[in-house]
Amino acid sequence: MRAPHRPLIFAALALLAACGRKAQQPSPEAAETTAIIYSANGWTQSERDQYYHLAEGSELMPYALLANLKSLKTDKPFLQGMERFGFLPDHANPANPYGLPVGVTVSRSRNAGTVGMESLGFNCAACHVAEITYRGKHVRIDGAPALLNLQDYQIELKDSLDAALKSPPKLLALIVAIEKQRNTPGTPPDQDAGKYAGEPSVQSAGEVQAAPTADASFHSVSSVVADASRPAPASSFQERLQGDIALLKAKLAYLENGKLLIDGTAPGPGRVDAFGAARNLLFPAYALKMQSPVSFPFIWNVPDNIGRKAADFQWIHYDGNTNSILERNIGQSLGMGAVFDPKTYESTLRIGNLHQLELLTHKLQPPKWPADVLGAIDEAQAKKGEQIFNQKCAGCHQDKMFAQMQIGTDPNRANSFGQAVGTIPFPKAVAPILDGLKMKAFADDGISPAEQAGMDANPVVWRATARYLARPLNGAWATAPYLHNGSVPTLYDLLHPDGRPARFAVGNREFDPVKIGYRADLDTTGPNVWIFDTSQPGNSNIGHSGDAFGTTLPEDQKSALLEFLKKF
Repeated sequence: MRAPHRPLIFAALALLAACGRKAQQPSPEAAETTAIIYSANGWTQSERDQYYHLAEGSELMPYALLANLKSLKTDKPFLQGMERFGFLPDHANPANPYGLPVGVTVSRSRNAGTVGMESLGFNCAACHVAEITYRGKHVRIDGAPALLNLQDYQIELKDSLDAALKSPPKLLALIVAIEKQRNTPGTPPDQDAGKYAGEPSVQSAGEVQAAPTADASFHSVSSVVADASRPAPASSFQERLQGDIALLKAKLAYLENGKLLIDGTAPGPGRVDAFGAARNLLFPAYALKMQSPVSFPFIWNVPDNIGRKAADFQWIHYDGNTNSILERNIGQSLGMGAVFDPKTYESTLRIGNLHQLELLTHKLQPPKWPADVLGAIDEAQAKKGEQIFNQKCAGCHQDKMFAQMQIGTDPNRANSFGQAVGTIPFPKAVAPILDGLKMKAFADDGISPAEQAGMDANPVVWRATARYLARPLNGAWATAPYLHNGSVPTLYDLLHPDGRPARFAVGNREFDPVKIGYRADLDTTGPNVWIFDTSQPGNSNIGHSGDAFGTTLPEDQKSALLEFLKKF
């Protein structure tokens, strides 16, 4: 979760707003260049488009800034080639007018200081849509864990913005590009921008310190007001220049403050230590090194607790720490860049959209094995495997909780959530903040008590279990890598604990239909490939082994079980 941005100059924020969605057409690089096969596991194309780009309140950066910033690493526009971070390309459509990647949103800011400015953010789809490739074919699987590397994204963005601010020519080129995109009168030609290089604000632009994690000046407006608002630019380029620099420095200060997100065990593609980040940004005085990264979970068959009695609640997250999808999604939105004040509970959350995303999630079904791409299932073997599955697997994987010692997997995630904030257990410390944000967001957008009752569990529970939740395995073939921390690359490796690789590649989308998982060869190369090291804290690949877990079965029975898991 993230706390509010530093105080910003209103005129500065207005200056960086795109004047309208006609300002920039989708770039060819952003469009799909390869035919994609979509797994038919629950959504129509219009529902898919909505899920991929519906804004949930994340306001990471002004869209105009990201649209014109050049990457320090690639020397190309930052938004070009986002596959280098594991983002999936998407086509331009009414829900995605700029042709941005899956999970990237643009909405009008609810921040009163930036009201109406087009803000780029992320939503659920960034982490919960996967794509596998096999022999040149691409299969996109809605609801499966993505291979997004949020840490690399954050570092490259911070470094690129820092480089622009420290170089007067780069800084002026960026600001002029933004102004030209908006067709702002009085913007100087490129060759004349250099005359402003000696301005004190330009010369000192690179002097940026990390921002505090609180902003007493933050206020929000309703979603309706935000969507109807358009910021007015300042009158002269000189005034715009000063304001633009102030905004860029404030955004870099915000990114610098995120250093706690990258301390500890590196997550790499497809993982995040969300609760570690939440603790450190909400309660910086009690910050801990983050050593509990976990894989993005699959989201089909997510429990719906609305209307259930307390005795019938089903739990979510790897440690079963809550029964509230809505508050969980509020936390996700904060982690993805929603602005908020932890004291007044004002925020940029779009809570109606969060609920709509949940409704779409409940429509998802486990994906079917794409036999036309990965090859046919051996039905005779699968039938034998079904018997083994029922004997060894089915009894546990029914949304049941188990002590970590029973499973024997890496204990960090099970133990980390309950660590106290001072003398207060973390669940007790975070629960009132999430509830306060939720109720204020309801009030902001005029959601009645009757509507609220149909949007969340009652009562909402946050708890520390020190245990792990065994979810049903439907569609498990599409959820590699395995175990809660992604420490085992394939189902074959899961069934062969003595042969689990200590180091393997993550980020490659090429699928192995025999071992069932992504190719994990150490010599794999690619823009988002990263080496997983099981010796690092939180990364252990131990556990889930022995007779009770089927790993001592004869090889022919293991093969049959794998064949069934393709079908299940």
